This record gives sequence, C-alpha cells and structure tokens, in this order.
Amino acid sequence: MLRRSDKLNIIDHSTFQNIQKDVAQTAPRLPRSAKYKNKHKKQELQCTLFDFVVKSRQTQKQNKAKKLKRSQLTIMKPLYAAKRKGKTRLNPKEKVTRLKKMICSYRRLKKQKMSMGQRPNCEEELTEKLECLSLAATETCTQEDEKEEQLAAKIHSIHSRRFRSYCDNCTRPQLKQLSIQLLNDLNRFQQRAYAKNEIKARAHPRFVLGIREALARLRIQKVKLLILATDCEICPGERGLDETIEGLKDLCQQQTVPYCFPLVRRELSYALQKRAQIACVAILDYDGANATFNDLLSELEDAKAEYKRLTAV
Repeated sequence: MLRRSDKLNIIDHSTFQNIQKDVAQTAPRLPRSAKYKNKHKKQELQCTLFDFVVKSRQTQKQNKAKKLKRSQLTIMKPLYAAKRKGKTRLNPKEKVTRLKKMICSYRRLKKQKMSMGQRPNCEEELTEKLECLSLAATETCTQEDEKEEQLAAKIHSIHSRRFRSYCDNCTRPQLKQLSIQLLNDLNRFQQRAYAKNEIKARAHPRFVLGIREALARLRIQKVKLLILATDCEICPGERGLDETIEGLKDLCQQQTVPYCFPLVRRELSYALQKRAQIACVAILDYDGANATFNDLLSELEDAKAEYKRLTAV
C-alpha cells in the first residue's frame, strides 16, 4: 500500500516557474506614483488601504453655499507691526507742510487782531463816506454805492462761511445724496480689498484724501473726479489755501476732470467714516459704482447752471 505525504512535493523546473508567475500576478501591486515612491522602498513597509483613499472634491454648489454661510469680512489689525527703517527718536519731530504753516500763521494773526479789538478799514470807510456826502456831487456817489451794495448783497446771499466764494456749483440735496452714496460705496470696496490683500489694495487705491495727495494724482493724470469741501478755511496770500484751491481747479480744467463742491468738511469725514475733517477727495477708480457716478455728473451740470443763474449780474 502506497503511503502519500504532503511533506515532500517533487515538481519540475517549468512548473516551479509557472507557480512563481501566478504568485506575482495575484500579489498586491505597490503604487507607482511619486507620492508613494519613497514610502514603499523597503520590502518591510507594505501598502495599506489608507494609501488608496481619495477625498471627494466638493461641487461648485457646495462651495457657493459655504461662502454664503460665512459672515462678512471684518477688517482686523495685523498681529505684528512692521518695523520702521532708519533711526527712531525718543521725541519725534512733527512734520508740518508749507500749507499748514501758512494756515497756522494766518490763524495767529487773526487771534492777535481779535485780542487787540482791531477792526481793519472800518474807520477809513466811514471817513470816506462822510467826505463823499459832503461833496457837491452827492447823487453820483449814492448811485455807485447802491450798485456796489446790490452786487455785495447778491454775492452775500449765496456765499457764506459754509459756502465759500471759490465754489462753482450750488449744493443741491440730490447732489449731496449722490456724492455720499458714491463715497460710501467706494469706501466699502476699498475696505474689502484691504481685508483680502493689503499689498494689492495699497498699490491700486480707489480714492485718496487730502489736497497734497490730490495734487500728486492730478499731475500724473489719474483722477476721475475731484470732490472739494465748501467750507475750507480762509487763507489768502501766496501759496495759501485759497491759491492752492484755485490751482486745483485750473489743473482740473486743463485735464477736463470734473470737480464739484457738494459737502462740508464734516460731512465728507462722516461719509468716509473718518474722525478728522476732510477738505478734498480725489476719486481714482469708480468701477462698481458707475450708475451713481453718471447720475452725479448729470446732477452736477444742473447745479452749475443754477449757480450761474443766481450769480448773473
């Protein structure tokens, strides 16, 4: 009787090769991508099912729903402040511009006159009127004085401390409303850009504040609209505030840039959510508020026509 045992199995060389091929085909293959190339170099490290798990991509609708669920972007101050280059002084000097120096000197002179109780040219005017009355030709003097008083009354009825003589258009309520709306929209766009990427927002601002910044942008022909306050301080003389405002108007006329006088300084600061009073706003990019901008320009033409009608002799 033959005795069979599984301990010894004698096979041919060809059958042994066939068995090896079958084992190689049935064995799990290692992934050949670059991600898992270095991971499974050694034979000891075997691949698991977690290596083949792929995260499902979210659809476009799911992404939109997530964005809508998010709260509105809030502007946060940076956690770290950028270090200033150069020297740092214990008591830094305040940088005062030439225009500010002129305004301060005019204020000092005005205070001195008020403290001394001087009223310039009042006595001289009274003496001239008395001499004029005493002359034989009293009728001619009175006629000229009446004409001058009528002209002064017309100018005085329009212009005041809150609406200076450099203004070229009337401050209509619709013009005020449109200018506030435009400034609010542009301020919102600029804040949103700062929240996303501050570097890009600084490189491409929507508007700039102040007379100096407005002059700089006007020289390189980047201004689309100039908004000036109606109640800037009186500062006559060379390189004073009155002269700089006239220079701004001349530059705008040369470059065919529209400029308007819709609001007071305090209203401009309130529209842009600033504490300090603002005398000038130069709009560089009004994309996103095109309809408001066009309505403002059409309203500005009507306001200028009304001003001309009121100031006509």
